[in-house]
Amino acid sequence: MRKSPEDPSWTAPRTGMDWRDDVVLLATAWLAELANGRTWAARIAATRDRFLLAKTEWGEGRMVPLYDPKDTAAWYVFQANAYAADRLNWVPEEAVRMVPTFTRIGEELPKLLEIPGAEARAARLMNADRSQPDGGLFELLVALAYRRAGWDTRFVTERPGIAKTPDLFVSKGRRRWAVECKRMDRSSYQSREKARGEMLANAVHALALANGRSIAMTVVIDAELADLPDDYLVRRAASYFEHPRNAVWADEAGMGVIEEIDWSLARRVLAVDDVYFGSSRMIELLLGGYDHDFSHTMAGQWRPAPERPFWASALYQASVVSWRNVSIPAIRKKARHFRSVVAGATKQLPKDRPGVVHVGVESWSGGDVDGARHIFNKLEMLDFDPVDTRLRWVYGEYIAPEVTTRSDESWAIEETSASYRVGRHGTAEPLPNHMLLTPEHSIKHGVHWDPVSQRPLKRF
Repeated sequence: MRKSPEDPSWTAPRTGMDWRDDVVLLATAWLAELANGRTWAARIAATRDRFLLAKTEWGEGRMVPLYDPKDTAAWYVFQANAYAADRLNWVPEEAVRMVPTFTRIGEELPKLLEIPGAEARAARLMNADRSQPDGGLFELLVALAYRRAGWDTRFVTERPGIAKTPDLFVSKGRRRWAVECKRMDRSSYQSREKARGEMLANAVHALALANGRSIAMTVVIDAELADLPDDYLVRRAASYFEHPRNAVWADEAGMGVIEEIDWSLARRVLAVDDVYFGSSRMIELLLGGYDHDFSHTMAGQWRPAPERPFWASALYQASVVSWRNVSIPAIRKKARHFRSVVAGATKQLPKDRPGVVHVGVESWSGGDVDGARHIFNKLEMLDFDPVDTRLRWVYGEYIAPEVTTRSDESWAIEETSASYRVGRHGTAEPLPNHMLLTPEHSIKHGVHWDPVSQRPLKRF
């Protein structure tokens, strides 16, 4: 397991936690003002009440959903406010996905308000699109990127049932572009893979609990998870419980290792600090380090902190399964999803000007997998047929949220904007060297899956 970059034995300070993030609060206040005034107070109250009920359930060991997905927009505002103002109801694993976006919007709100149609788009994501606000937030970030680069930028009024329209028209001198934005949801293949990985790991967790054992299993899989037998991982755990010599294995589907958890670090920290259960920080304490190239699942028996039931004040038994899939067929299937998203976006582009598509990709896969996915996405675009549109460029906006384990950070992200030329042409790309979340003056040329070339943006 790759170690975290600093000594993991730190504990959170007991003072200095009363800070406010006024930039985030500015963004949430603006979005709240755009919500339907007759229903917003009830929506945010319902979000808070459901969350507080979930906190009680979690305190009694029942990990129920934290919010109603039909009003994800209200949940985003609620969590961003909790992060920025008091942290009493802050859920780190959730906030890390939204706070970077709210930070950028808050920092550049005056510039955003200069873009025609931006406020109408924000109002739509808070109301009609409340169950899926990510698409609208992504469009606002892309519009800001063009505005910062000196393009006259405006949102295009939609004409449903009459004509297909792009999200943005941008112009600079004689140059005119149509811009379409697609926030790529997890593909059905990725969703199935994630669910399959959790199912395989849950069997290990159940066996470890039944045997009163605390183990860490690390697996590199070179096969599609759907092709693995249901007992692929738990069979290895059972074999290890029978005899320690079976701690390491390699077969046609992958390789893995099982170790007993060393409790010394976790107990030393938990003796004086509470830790969010199941978080990357908790996993770091159990493994001695946290590797972002792996997906991790954790289960255990723990005592909730009296005033913060998502945080553990004591941990009695635990198991961690860390896995990553390096299967080329699996990565190819994810790249085909990227191609299908571009194909859908292309249908929105007009014929009277060159077009560009921005595809937002939120990735938790780790640098190695992202690097391979980038290569396959580039290959997919080389022979992409834009049909009768003038699609010239595609940008892959790869954003990797990091639930940081450093003592001096509350969140961090890694971000890469990769450009893909469509077909053979000499048209210069419209937005070179841009970022959506990272300030452009902080850019280090390179890609986030190469640790040497790109460093995370950090917030304190």
